[in-house]
Amino acid sequence: MFLDTASRDPAHPAPLVERLDRPTCLALLATQSVGRVAVSRAGEPPHVVPVNYALLRDSIVFRTAPGTKLNRLITEPVTFEVDCFDIESRTGWSVVAQGFAYEASDREMAYEDVDLDCFLDQQTSRWACLQPDSLTGRRILRPSGRSRTSVPPDRDVRL
Repeated sequence: MFLDTASRDPAHPAPLVERLDRPTCLALLATQSVGRVAVSRAGEPPHVVPVNYALLRDSIVFRTAPGTKLNRLITEPVTFEVDCFDIESRTGWSVVAQGFAYEASDREMAYEDVDLDCFLDQQTSRWACLQPDSLTGRRILRPSGRSRTSVPPDRDVRL
């Protein structure tokens, strides 16, 4: 952990920023269901879209429509981000996964019994499975105590 000494306002004490290890990042990913996928585009900024996701062991699975995004997902490195913040307490966390994805078959996902409730499921959508090479995270805490958004009580993570 390190302390942000830039904040000297007594009403808002300087935050503690904690770097998270891989098991903690995975535990936090398991508490959410919506993240953002970023894929590269030649000569343009990355294309970033929200997706519903589920964890399958250490991989992130989601559905996407066939086309350019799916093609980029399986041929270029992918970045996936999830966060959770409490505006009132000014605390929260963010996890970023980077790596390569592959198009998974319906049979594979049925065999794995993946439970994914998509907000926008299209009949032609395909499964994508991101296997992160890199999984990093940060948690912002206040010196007064633990963040309400860290991990729900039933999923407490010991550091």
